[in-house]
Amino acid sequence: MEKRKIRVEELKPGMVFDKAVYIDMNNILVAPMVPLKDEDINRLVKWGIEEVETSGVMVRQGEDASGRGESLKEKIHKLTEMMEEGREEEPKTVDQSMEGLFDEMVLMIEDIFEKIRNGVGYEKEKILDLIGRLVQKIEEDRNRALETTAREHEGKYIYTLAASVTILAVVTGMSLEYDKSKLVTLGTGALLHDIGMVRVPNYITEKNAKLSPDEYNRIKTHTIHGYRIITKELQLTNEIASIALQHHEAYDGNGYPRKSRSGAISEMAKIVSICDAFAAMTRKRSYRDEHLSYHAMKTILSESNRKFDPRIVKAFLSNMAIYPVGSIVQLNNNVIGRVVSANPELPLTPKIIVLMDEFGDKVKEENVLDLQKMTDVFITKPLSKTYLKQLYNE
Repeated sequence: MEKRKIRVEELKPGMVFDKAVYIDMNNILVAPMVPLKDEDINRLVKWGIEEVETSGVMVRQGEDASGRGESLKEKIHKLTEMMEEGREEEPKTVDQSMEGLFDEMVLMIEDIFEKIRNGVGYEKEKILDLIGRLVQKIEEDRNRALETTAREHEGKYIYTLAASVTILAVVTGMSLEYDKSKLVTLGTGALLHDIGMVRVPNYITEKNAKLSPDEYNRIKTHTIHGYRIITKELQLTNEIASIALQHHEAYDGNGYPRKSRSGAISEMAKIVSICDAFAAMTRKRSYRDEHLSYHAMKTILSESNRKFDPRIVKAFLSNMAIYPVGSIVQLNNNVIGRVVSANPELPLTPKIIVLMDEFGDKVKEENVLDLQKMTDVFITKPLSKTYLKQLYNE
């Protein structure tokens, strides 16, 4: 469907469109089925923008939808059916959970890799729509989003890594007070940061051992390939492509591909660099165990001023706490649990969901402990996910 322009003065809070609304060809205002807010409209006025555009139609404005025949739920159901019939690659649902969005990102980046590898294009609007919905979901619950970054899919390391890096990057961008449009740009670049790997031979990318110097040099070319793919084949902005190009540059100028120093590296690339390093360290590979989250954070902190921009490190770590969401920990009463909510004010007392009780039995019913309210219970040590699997005999 051809895009149509809508004048800003015609927009009202509560309006909902079945397709994304764009500020321009590369910047999304709101994702599909997401209501417009006062701040969205006020921002357009502040920026002097007179028109926005969308290829969709308005589904609802405020509460007017209740008396117009079909309910919003019915409209969404019909739209979903139409998408499934017309394009198999469209998302199967509209109102997704955080876990559902993570899985959708994994499938999308895998699909993008496959199409680019085979010389087939990919609709950039679909990528921007997904990231727009992700930003909206993360705004609703950052802790749930951070917990989701621990998800893995067997045999899909590079794709799950991209999805985790995207969430970590968007959360960090929020700490730096990025607006929604800037968050979508950041998230898109994070999702595509390793797209250049499609130009690196599989025997290198899938090697489960240390790379030779020649293989490592081949790996380094993925940043340049990524920039070209994003600008030429996906036709996305230079700002997004620069994230792929520069995410292995270092604060002190010893990174690659150009040995750029801090001032010449985009801030978004600096964010993705940290998030990529953290996500990679906390994932298990066949040739090594994953780092514990707090060890990974210590490594990130130790690289501040050398590899990473200290200001960005501070913004990143502000969301992670000592025991990041998703961490596995053991308490002094031998209970083993997973951190589900960090406590920035009292970082040693997060909320824990019990996985194994003090007798070593798996806990089936959800039981959340708030350590801030339990003066006699405290964390004694973090545990690796590998150790937990051994306890579960998996």
